[in-house]
Amino acid sequence: MTTKRRIPRLYLDRDLGGDKLSLDEPEAHYLGHVLRLKRGDELVAFNGRGTERAAVVGSLQRRSAELELRAALDPLPASPLALTLVQALPKSDAMDLVVQKSTELGVSAILPVYTEFSVVKLEPERAERRLEHWRKIALSACEQCGRHEPPRIAPPTSLAACLESIADPDTRLALDPDADLRFGDVARPTRVAAVVGPEGGFGASDWRRLDAARFTRVSLGSRVLRAETAALSVCAVAQTLWGDL
Repeated sequence: MTTKRRIPRLYLDRDLGGDKLSLDEPEAHYLGHVLRLKRGDELVAFNGRGTERAAVVGSLQRRSAELELRAALDPLPASPLALTLVQALPKSDAMDLVVQKSTELGVSAILPVYTEFSVVKLEPERAERRLEHWRKIALSACEQCGRHEPPRIAPPTSLAACLESIADPDTRLALDPDADLRFGDVARPTRVAAVVGPEGGFGASDWRRLDAARFTRVSLGSRVLRAETAALSVCAVAQTLWGDL
């Protein structure tokens, strides 16, 4: 039995009108050395702004490439659940995992925050580099999973500032392993903001802010989860209960 080859996807931040599209040197390198495509191979080009096109590699050189754009395709529909993940910054590898997998699981926005017990504190210049890095991870995850529009990823900020700026959702949830209310027992929402703490959990000042912002404390069960495990569990459970999993 032969397995049908998966058609690769390529994110391009530009208009995808017309019949041909020129690629620059980094894009040509990605096409040939990462996706391992050659002239005549098929792919899907998408821009995250509503347009997806079937395409064929028309030419591929070391410093440039050209795509032949063909039929317009219908993008994969977004989840009916608008899920905002407010994530206390864990160590860098763990945050990379959270960004990648939560993108695949359909999260709408990722808001990294500093909390009372956060170990990771980024200087402004490093925070800007990490933000760009996370956005690239999200785009790569979209290419892999078939998602069209990447999640919004905000610059890291304090929990207090984040809670003041967050859009008003139907439901506000904060993970607390000691909470009596289970995550799955929450009434069905269409817009959720879920806050996940750092490795050491939320501090007293964090809980005062969350309580004042009307966040309901919920538990994922009796086991204590690592920060990244908790974040991805939130996404998976929420999408299973109220979204498109």
